[in-house]
Amino acid sequence: MDKTVLVTRPLPAATRTADRLRGHGFIPLVLPLTEIVPLNPVAPETAFTAVAATSANALRHAPKDLLAPFLGLPCFTVGDATADAARACGFDTVTTGDGDGTALGDTIVEELCAGASLLYLTGRVRSPGFERALGQAGFAVSPLMIYDTISVSYTTDHLMKLLGSRPVDVCLLYSRLSAEVFSTLLKSADLTHHFDKTEFLCLSPRIAESLSRSKNPVIHIAARPDEDALFDLLDRMPGRR
Repeated sequence: MDKTVLVTRPLPAATRTADRLRGHGFIPLVLPLTEIVPLNPVAPETAFTAVAATSANALRHAPKDLLAPFLGLPCFTVGDATADAARACGFDTVTTGDGDGTALGDTIVEELCAGASLLYLTGRVRSPGFERALGQAGFAVSPLMIYDTISVSYTTDHLMKLLGSRPVDVCLLYSRLSAEVFSTLLKSADLTHHFDKTEFLCLSPRIAESLSRSKNPVIHIAARPDEDALFDLLDRMPGRR
């Protein structure tokens, strides 16, 4: 029997993931636990050496007129999806870091001269690793919040209809906030029995930490913080055809 996979990332990305899961022979259950809300950023008038983004959403939701003055600068990104979003916005010179925000900071330190200033396109909810790594190396980082990430709530009836009578085999978790929302949701709706044998696939160790309140969860952490690495884990699971 095909495995059921709970997809918790925001729309519309959750729909793309569901289609991809079907192509790999899984049964997707789409339950976005967070929502991306664009903010109203004001374009800074400061001159910058480069632009950086650790999330594709920061580029997808950035107003075109805000980005226009900076498209000639080198853009540093985490992961291929963020790099693709940067190119779609019009950045010609895009460098992708190897790993997470901290690793991207190391890449920038290697590529740029000390004292360089960066415009950091980001969300309101973000990990401190990137800014910390660059600050310690003497770089000036100016974060510009492009979007916010908020939690999504559901009624118990909706959850019961979605989950049905089958247990959930796998749960994909893409952010620390979604993992926290998931843990709270299970307790409030008394749905823990659906997840007694669930394997949780997390994009990072920080996300996995948020599941520590669950009862002995089976957790796997992706080798890289991108969806391809999650699918690598899925395709190596026992029972795959």
